[in-house]
Amino acid sequence: MRDLLLDPVCGPWPEESVVRFANRPTLGRIHVELIEAFIAATDVAFFYYVGHGIYDHRERLCLTVGDTRADANFAAATGLPFEAVRDAFRASRAAVKIAVLDCCHAGLAAEEYGRLSADRLPPVAGAYLLMSSSAFEFSWHEKEDVPNAQTYFTKTLVDTVYEGIRGGPAGLTFDHIFGVVADRLVGNGCPEPRRRIEDYAANWVFARNNTPEAPPEPGADPDTVYREAYRRETKEGVERLPVITAMYRAAAAAGHTPSMNRLGQIAEGLVQARMQGIEPGPVDGAALSEATQWYAKAAEAGDPVAPLHLGQLYEEQYKDRDQALYWYTLAARRGNGAAQERLTGLEQRIRLGIDVSRGSGDESGEEPEPARPAPAADVTIAGLATEVQRQRWLADWDGREELALAQCLDVFVDACGGPYGEWAALDDAERERVFTGFIALLPRKAELASVARRYCEAVGPGNLRLRAARLHRQTK
Repeated sequence: MRDLLLDPVCGPWPEESVVRFANRPTLGRIHVELIEAFIAATDVAFFYYVGHGIYDHRERLCLTVGDTRADANFAAATGLPFEAVRDAFRASRAAVKIAVLDCCHAGLAAEEYGRLSADRLPPVAGAYLLMSSSAFEFSWHEKEDVPNAQTYFTKTLVDTVYEGIRGGPAGLTFDHIFGVVADRLVGNGCPEPRRRIEDYAANWVFARNNTPEAPPEPGADPDTVYREAYRRETKEGVERLPVITAMYRAAAAAGHTPSMNRLGQIAEGLVQARMQGIEPGPVDGAALSEATQWYAKAAEAGDPVAPLHLGQLYEEQYKDRDQALYWYTLAARRGNGAAQERLTGLEQRIRLGIDVSRGSGDESGEEPEPARPAPAADVTIAGLATEVQRQRWLADWDGREELALAQCLDVFVDACGGPYGEWAALDDAERERVFTGFIALLPRKAELASVARRYCEAVGPGNLRLRAARLHRQTK
């Protein structure tokens, strides 16, 4: 990465502006040095970490040094919490702030929407957080016996910049680079990278494009045709969809599985809806059959994403749980994290005997009394506690109610088994009642995960709908 920054493809960056922390044996003054480096940055503050990522007892990402202890109780004391990196960014007046994390559990850095500076100082053109994996996924690396072994994420990112992106613009932003890197990693069965963008950081040019912008030539390789079709899909209007579809078909005919997946999404109407900025409509029989055929063809060719699409179709459209389980399992075995999440959720609903269809539930049913009873539910936080208590609770989230509710909802849903488990069987009104009952506890940020877990354990598996019914009766 340092060589890349100093290469003409990236400018190059002035060598004196690149500060390297190489395999430090102990934490020492790293936090102080980071703050000093970012204070000196007036244009771009760029942080790149590749190494081991672990999390502490509060599930906060910690970046390791030589003597970091893996025990969660010591992780933050002996490693560098990502919150400390945020502190360093806060000290910087740079217009663009970028953090790239190539480590296990990198997605934990996206807490609080991945903001790199809680208190923004003008002028700020934006912030960009790029992560090699989701919150509880491991990042992959080449085997040690491979010459010049590297992590897959950094190797793919650097190679992409050096090679350039055919059909891309003269200047490559991290958004251009991310799309190609993500496609290559997922195509190779690696964890899918993540990103968080704030303001205009997505438009900041990181590197020259070493491959000139040009449409694919006749007889071009399928991957080139696919990338040009995808570029047009993201840049052109829906009236160009027939041409784009024809390009995907040409690549699919050559055995290109990502193009097959794209054709499946076109058949479902998902691509057209995204191009128009609208919600996708219902899928009729012919379109559903075409989408299924394209996904099945890609799955048979070994694609890791197509079985996920098939699982979704069989679960949501065909209402065939056995087939959905089969395809989710296949995708999960091929390393697809999203499929594993859906598989876990569907297995939970089957185990609890919960129908995937959402209904009002049995209003006469009873449920076990939670160990920590919540007060009567209401639709606003103000109705659940005094204004003083409410403000004290919101202080954990810098007084931002929207942020507090969003983070609490994410943690609460995970504690209930994930978005595709029992939670998926509730309708919107039931979800609101159950979640409002949880918010009545005003869980503090540091205890959020444990409070959510205890609450769901007290309600009991399979009883969320009964809990919603009980809260509904209490408000009448």
